[in-house]
Amino acid sequence: MSLLSVFLDGEVLLTVDGVLDGAAAPAYHRLIEEAFEQEARRVVVDLTRTTALDAGGSAVLAETAAACVARDTHLIIALPNGVEAEITDPGQVRVLLRSVGPWQDAG
Repeated sequence: MSLLSVFLDGEVLLTVDGVLDGAAAPAYHRLIEEAFEQEARRVVVDLTRTTALDAGGSAVLAETAAACVARDTHLIIALPNGVEAEITDPGQVRVLLRSVGPWQDAG
């Protein structure tokens, strides 16, 4: 798994390439915290290259949603099937991830 974070003009694009699971959570959290430190107004999490996602990955995305809501930061999640959604409530994450169909089990 690799993570790439690009900050430009108040927006952070965080691309997840490979598996997003509990083991990836610390590195992912560091990048999200850096985005908040840079006062990002919009966070885009690009999952189009994500090959698998487990409960830990889903949880880290829900935590990101909660943190964005608390900071009044826009959160967009882009999925492999071309779906993009603005997340305004952490509960939306699980519903959105289900729209992709079954993810390969990362664990």
